[in-house]
Amino acid sequence: MKKSMLLLLLGFSLSAFAINEDAGTTGFSFLKLNFAARQAAMGYAFTGLADDANTVFYNPAGLHQIRNHNASASYMNYIDNTQCGSAVFTHPYDDKTTLAFFIKGLYTKEDRTVADENGQYDPAASTGTFGVSDVVLGIAASHMASDMLDVGINLKYISESLDEHGASAVAADIAILHQSTNEHIKVGLTLQNIGTQLTYYTDDKYKEGLPTTFVGGVSYRFSEKTIALLDVYHPLDQDFSFRMGAEYIAYPGLMLRAGYKSNADDWKSGGDSEFLSGLSAGAGFAIPRYRMTIDYAAVSYGDLGLVNQLTLSYQF
Repeated sequence: MKKSMLLLLLGFSLSAFAINEDAGTTGFSFLKLNFAARQAAMGYAFTGLADDANTVFYNPAGLHQIRNHNASASYMNYIDNTQCGSAVFTHPYDDKTTLAFFIKGLYTKEDRTVADENGQYDPAASTGTFGVSDVVLGIAASHMASDMLDVGINLKYISESLDEHGASAVAADIAILHQSTNEHIKVGLTLQNIGTQLTYYTDDKYKEGLPTTFVGGVSYRFSEKTIALLDVYHPLDQDFSFRMGAEYIAYPGLMLRAGYKSNADDWKSGGDSEFLSGLSAGAGFAIPRYRMTIDYAAVSYGDLGLVNQLTLSYQF
């Protein structure tokens, strides 16, 4: 088992530092968006914790920690009124294996404008609207390989459309979750969006590519009430960034959370609110009587404003 663990770690490490020949040119970029509120409140750092249904979008190996049926639905009103959502259903198959089924997508509608002879666009010359939509359908599985190691995989179908044009792809995520000899520390590794394009926007079959991403994460549990998280996030077509967060159980049934993403410069534009870029915060409310949890997060995109995210989860 130790040898297998070393081989897995080596494979993930080589993938993380590999240079993608299509660096900077990938499509299907909406795959990088996730909508669950708990994770958003903690700066989207979750790879080393992975202990709820929405871990399918971060580290599917963590599904084995979920030993009951769980349904979770999330909503996010993204920038420029883009509507986003996801849903997950988990099913413990046996003592060592948990399965999950998931869907996520987004939709937005824009005005269609035309260019004049000088190439200038006139908003008043609108010729109607067009839609943009993206959908992911998938199945995930997690298996307890040993007392200290869980392994997981996602298989997903991806569809993207722009007006009457569309493209599709299939992809997989592979992941591990390791409980270290220190009971307070867990380590997770995920390689996301390994796949191939099936259909293309044009007859020329221009390859958009997939945003293959390596994520390594660690969680440290200070006490039964407090946990801290750190993820190293590396899309192979972009630079490294860090995501960090914390969760504190203030009272039974009340969880307070905060986080930060280090790529905050992406949303800084010199305005009064740019110093808030990358910050996030939120809370979770557990209602044991109804076996339900409500999570909320507010994520700052600087001068672009706050994005609100909401998740409802039910155990049965």
